[in-house]
Amino acid sequence: MLGWMRRLLLLVATVVLVAGCGSATTPTGDPGVFALKIMHLIVTNQYTTAWRDMHPDDQKAAPLSEYVACETRSPVLVRPTSVKVVGITDQSVGLGNGHFVDTKAVRVRIVFPGQENVLVHTVHIVPAKGRWTWILPPGRYAEYKADRCSTAPPPSPSAASAAA
Repeated sequence: MLGWMRRLLLLVATVVLVAGCGSATTPTGDPGVFALKIMHLIVTNQYTTAWRDMHPDDQKAAPLSEYVACETRSPVLVRPTSVKVVGITDQSVGLGNGHFVDTKAVRVRIVFPGQENVLVHTVHIVPAKGRWTWILPPGRYAEYKADRCSTAPPPSPSAASAAA
């Protein structure tokens, strides 16, 4: 009788472990829809909300207050007239910390007023803790890790001459 209970407990533990592993690696939502959500948050300057969906490793490199302060220095001033997914592929991409991860590379076409103002941007979507997250481009990760904000406006001529 005791052997039967051990086998049952082992079976239940295995099922729970496998179910837990699957939910941690394969989010159920559409990565294209998630990428559009992130693009919407960024082009509407909702950096705090966008940060919440950032990959945990990137959040460590770009803490919330630093990320929001840096990004708000260069807000998006013009709203796009169209944002749509034009492709999704599987890619292995290096996180800024040197680790490579499998991503969904979501190509998003963004049209701003005036048809010549079209941008195609790839958002890399990575599963983490059972949900989709997005990652910073490697150069941006490096800037945050070095405590630099590349969106900082250049110093004004009067400030530069006063510092000299």
